[in-house]
Amino acid sequence: MHKRSELLTFDGVSKIYRKSGEPVVALDSFSLSISTGEIVGLLGPNGSGKTTCVKLATGLVSADEGIVSWRGDPLPKQSPFKHLREMGVLLEGRGAAYDRLSILENSRYFCKLRESKFDASYFSELVDALEIEDVNTPIRQLSTGNKLRAGLLGSLIHKPTLLLLDEPTLGMDIFGVECLERILQSGVSKGVAFVLSSHDLDFVERLSSRIVCISGGRKVFDGDRSHFMGLSSRYLLSLDIAETNLEAAREALSSSTGRVWRFVSASQIELHIDDYQQVCKILIDLLPVLSTFRGMELRSVSLADRYKALIEFQREGEGPMA
Repeated sequence: MHKRSELLTFDGVSKIYRKSGEPVVALDSFSLSISTGEIVGLLGPNGSGKTTCVKLATGLVSADEGIVSWRGDPLPKQSPFKHLREMGVLLEGRGAAYDRLSILENSRYFCKLRESKFDASYFSELVDALEIEDVNTPIRQLSTGNKLRAGLLGSLIHKPTLLLLDEPTLGMDIFGVECLERILQSGVSKGVAFVLSSHDLDFVERLSSRIVCISGGRKVFDGDRSHFMGLSSRYLLSLDIAETNLEAAREALSSSTGRVWRFVSASQIELHIDDYQQVCKILIDLLPVLSTFRGMELRSVSLADRYKALIEFQREGEGPMA
């Protein structure tokens, strides 16, 4: 078991861009700490500040306020890139690669660029783990799948301590995703930290031990996945009702529970449920109109459901849930 140590830290960081002369807040008083041996799922809608986090972490942009630190030391403004020797980055599913060079040549080059010794044995391990068939053909001649795998290999070859993965499953088939999962699990066992910024919430749910959620440039949740999954009810009951029977269904539902049913379409409604006993009570109360329903589904609430509920909660003007 590896002893955890702090790697990347954001302390009260704010970043403002300008669009047509108007200020656009990308991050607002944002604080976060990433330690060795953890997989952090970084969630947020488009424009929430996730990409800005990556740019700040890599030194591509500097903070307007607050401090970004690596291993406890603030990134120096004059030379903010030295820590990149210990960091791997994959942006929007793509790693840095030169199309005219092969996977092997790219790997050697990026090791040299980071002043890291090229480890032929480790290179072979990654090639096998990613199920890459050809390492000597120029990148531009590879299939889309192998280009994606090459990008992952390039972000791993120098043995980073922290890997920032932005949409790592974008365009990847199921076999590639399984390879990636095995690599992450193996890396964590060796003390490597991973940050997953992705809209593939099933992937994030399977891999992440911790969830960080951003909305409007502010952190609205930071905690264990189990805590995130326990923010609301355990089950979701969906009913598909013929429009001609909506009024009767509404009357039956209002007498069954005091909870608010959410209409997801003109005829489909949802309700969050705590336990099966509540489901049984609702169905008994609905017996008089049950035969008029076109469909019914009861399922466990997923990370995607929690995420959507949290973001909607924030957009309605509520405060952070940390």
